[in-house]
Amino acid sequence: MTSRGQQEGTVQLCVRDGATGAPIVGATLQLLPSGAVYRARGACETLVRSADTTVRVTRLSYVSATVSLRDRRDRVTVDLRPRVASPTQLPVQRVSAEREATAAARRGEVALTADEARVRGVTGMNGLLTQLPYTALRSARGETGLSLRGARREQVVVTLDGLPLNDPSTGFADVSDVPLVALQSVTVAPGSDPVGAGLGATGGLLALTTASQRLLSLRSGAFGARGLEGGWSGQGLGTRWHVAGAHRLAQNNFPFENDAGVAPIRETRINNDERRTALTLGAIGERMQVSVLASTGERGMVGAANVRAYDADRSRMTRVNVRTQASVGGTVTVAGVRWFELAYRDRTRPALDSRARAWAADVEWRGRAPVGAWRSGAGADGLTGTGNVQQRRARGFAAWAWERGDHPDTRLAADLGMRADVVERSGVQPTAGAGVSWRIAGTRTGRHLLLASRAAQAVRVPTLYDLYFSSPQRLSVRALAPERVTLDASLAVRGAWQRTSSLISGEVVVVSRATRDAIVWFPGNFGWSPANVGRERLRGIESRVDLASSVLSAGVWGTWYESSLLSGGLSIPTPYVPRASGGAQLQWRLGTDARTAVSGNLRVQGRRPFTAGPRNSLFELPSVRVLDVALSRRITVAQVDALVSTGIDNVTDARWQSVRGFPMAGRAWSVALTVQPRP
Repeated sequence: MTSRGQQEGTVQLCVRDGATGAPIVGATLQLLPSGAVYRARGACETLVRSADTTVRVTRLSYVSATVSLRDRRDRVTVDLRPRVASPTQLPVQRVSAEREATAAARRGEVALTADEARVRGVTGMNGLLTQLPYTALRSARGETGLSLRGARREQVVVTLDGLPLNDPSTGFADVSDVPLVALQSVTVAPGSDPVGAGLGATGGLLALTTASQRLLSLRSGAFGARGLEGGWSGQGLGTRWHVAGAHRLAQNNFPFENDAGVAPIRETRINNDERRTALTLGAIGERMQVSVLASTGERGMVGAANVRAYDADRSRMTRVNVRTQASVGGTVTVAGVRWFELAYRDRTRPALDSRARAWAADVEWRGRAPVGAWRSGAGADGLTGTGNVQQRRARGFAAWAWERGDHPDTRLAADLGMRADVVERSGVQPTAGAGVSWRIAGTRTGRHLLLASRAAQAVRVPTLYDLYFSSPQRLSVRALAPERVTLDASLAVRGAWQRTSSLISGEVVVVSRATRDAIVWFPGNFGWSPANVGRERLRGIESRVDLASSVLSAGVWGTWYESSLLSGGLSIPTPYVPRASGGAQLQWRLGTDARTAVSGNLRVQGRRPFTAGPRNSLFELPSVRVLDVALSRRITVAQVDALVSTGIDNVTDARWQSVRGFPMAGRAWSVALTVQPRP
């Protein structure tokens, strides 16, 4: 790309989100005064500097900005201010060598780029999530559910470019079929978020953003794991296009120790294989953006270690998600459709075969008023299934948010939001959230000490699955009350100490959450019936410290929670919530070119109760420590950058269970090759 006028060298122009610091792809660059218009190929574009050239940068949903190329800097960064508040516009603190101490003031968000994860030997979404602090995976049959701050997996909202991935029938999102090659970054935000994420975000938010890149990745690993992923990005018809696809399969028949009988015996998982295919498509224009996710996967539905009656069961999950947004007259209109199909079959007992289809449709209108930003929308959910099961319900919402203190010199920042949801059969559900932060010392983007507090409410209405199975005999539907977080409060001290080539950052957070009418599926309840528990209470402390330099990145985190369910005079510990958990990450870059990296990731979980009853060591899963290591090397051949990584998960071969009776695989290895053309 060149500009007219006298040439004085080149300059790299990079565009990023002014609220999050995340890179923005697909911006339109107009050179002035020539008027030439270009579509940026990525987040950064190399321009030929001219003494009289300025660049006008525009992008859907952002306020345009103009920058001059006259100065002598080799790199110019343009921060675009979001036109309308969005649930994906989260302040982030990067977990990478290039991290910055940005103003993650009122919430403890942490982000990790997909490229950095690949350097750590990560080859899929399961591994990516284990790299994030404060997270815990709950997986029984190959699906990946995420727990934040002791919450159940259906209490965490997962979004892809703002589109919720949570199944309206079950309430939780299986992120294991999202291709890693399609992602730019993943951001985790513990705590209730009623205004940004809306219904269901009583435990936290996981926000995924898609990438626009060209790369190819091959992977092979233990237990028959193989995978192929690819991504392509290009420009045509005045639009930036990107597409990514993935196909992977695994046998997963690992050996394990079955201690459910009279004496422990060594067995091998059978019917534990999986096959998954996923495709993402995106188009970014000047005033419109479209994103599509389609996936299908089949896997064996193995039961608990001591239940072999279902070893022949199979399941197939198919999903299609479509999201569009357009800028019209200073406002943004967003529309999305989600469709899911889940089919079970058992070749030994065909009479038990079943099929269910669920769908959700949403439309939303966003704008900005003289004071704050507003959002309103409507939608509907539906479910049909075997046995003449039919469920439908309509919903709508209105929200308002106000924020003050974005200026770099501002020491005191605050935000306030209110939301009201109307859900058929659940009535009107009002919620609110507020946060305030005070920068005690330092600057916003350098060395600083920050005091932040937040208080919020949240609501999760019963899922269609909850409603259908709320009667053990399935003869009638007994309506469940909505689950309401009456108060989710946190008080945090965050700080950063920055030098020329290194950054140390950390935080200590005291958290408290009180929930009324919590919807809980109790382990061992063979009526398969969820129940409203009178109260659920959580108190705890979260802390982490991170170090980043040119050759070394390290981090350590830990949590302590006291979580209990209270019904009448009975108080029992919340199943599967450990009192103590933690983790540590280390990455060391070797050589003068720092192209070789050695990485390690340690996860620790304390004892976890697995039944509904008073705390008793006999009814707790033992504590576990899982260590993953990886070695990666970047290689440049001609015009191609290649990343070769090899990793060993669970080096110590720890035999542990995420859920009682469902053993996890022991030691496993993987090798991956990712190639990408040089820009």
